[in-house]
Amino acid sequence: MGTRRITIGIAAMLMFGALGLMASGTLQAQSKRASTSAHSGGSLLVERHRVAIKRGPSGKYKLRGMAVKGSRLPIYESKEGDGCSGDVWYRVYEEGWVCGNGVTLIEDAPAAIEQPPMENDAVTPWPYAFIKETAIEYQWSSHGWVEETREIFKGFGFGVEKRVSIDGEKYFKTPEGKLIPTYAARVSGRVSTFQGVPVSRDQQWPVGWVNSQEAWAYQEPAEQKEQRVRKLSRYDFFAVQGQVDVKKKHFYQLSDGLWVSGKDVRVTTNATRPEGIADDERWIDVDVNQQIVTAYVGDEPVYATMVSTGRYGASKTVRGQFRIWVKVAAIAMDNTDEEEELDSDSEVIEPTEERKLYSLQDVPWTQFFHENYALHAVYWHNKFGNRKSHGCVNMAPADAEWFYRWTAPSVPAGWWSVYSTANDKGTMVRVR
Repeated sequence: MGTRRITIGIAAMLMFGALGLMASGTLQAQSKRASTSAHSGGSLLVERHRVAIKRGPSGKYKLRGMAVKGSRLPIYESKEGDGCSGDVWYRVYEEGWVCGNGVTLIEDAPAAIEQPPMENDAVTPWPYAFIKETAIEYQWSSHGWVEETREIFKGFGFGVEKRVSIDGEKYFKTPEGKLIPTYAARVSGRVSTFQGVPVSRDQQWPVGWVNSQEAWAYQEPAEQKEQRVRKLSRYDFFAVQGQVDVKKKHFYQLSDGLWVSGKDVRVTTNATRPEGIADDERWIDVDVNQQIVTAYVGDEPVYATMVSTGRYGASKTVRGQFRIWVKVAAIAMDNTDEEEELDSDSEVIEPTEERKLYSLQDVPWTQFFHENYALHAVYWHNKFGNRKSHGCVNMAPADAEWFYRWTAPSVPAGWWSVYSTANDKGTMVRVR
């Protein structure tokens, strides 16, 4: 593919080990977005699928992140240290050291592409497909032939990097290099194109979106057929001009003077800045009641959108104040322990009776803020503005990317994941 630059929550089965083993804000991506360092001493070419970056020059340090194959990393200094064949560690970032055994020193200048790579006009990093019948997943073996890895079932979703043909058999190749027979899966055409809005100081506030398929604009604040003027479409955006309660029902006034019922919309609310957040500090407010997430700088909202948080009971989204502790370009999430029937509007197919499971691979722009609760994109539903997830904060792809680029810690070009540190704290996420 060319280059450019979902939820399932409490039961998301983060697979923390995968972060180690596998492992800022614009809505318009650029072709082959690359970052080049001014360092003139050559660079380190990553030649493995993923290479670990530690917080210090020793294998004893915690992970700082993961770099992807093909990236040329800058070199700021080198030191000897244990846990590395050859004992040479290179500093490639603040609190970021890579073992020389996983990279090659070259003369070319540092350069790398933001991850996950995106085509110019794409909504997601890859097209996504879903298993429609039980199949076998394969991979290339170390001996140079295709070997089985596992059996996969209905409800399994994955990114499609490309299609390949091997010995006359056709496969989807995933971003992780797995091979899935094309006969067993279908490519989805239902990825949501919804996205929120940037907010400026001169923007009318609050703002909202229509969240019903049966919403009407009324001449007066009353839900009466004779007052209907025009039908509204779901996801229609509006700036609130006024609001009033009539007989215990809430109404919002639109820019053309018409009114819409509060039950048919989602509207932003003014959030109080958390204690300890500076005037110029970025933070995120998650309004579970309205199903809206707003990005703030101090007291100023700068971006707002509708999301889908967790449902109730065990799927309830955690409340409180947290900081992003790791960001991952894309990761696998699954729901292997729940026996829950998925609704008919979901792109995920109901699993077989004997299995009752599904798995969603290559979930892009994932930001974990508390244990396995995360903000992330979804490619399997279009229910934003309504509780839908298993605990995480589901975002439309364009919104998830915007927040991923906007928050701290920043993800260096060429890195698949990055962890926050005491000196590089993650952005605060307040869930209320």
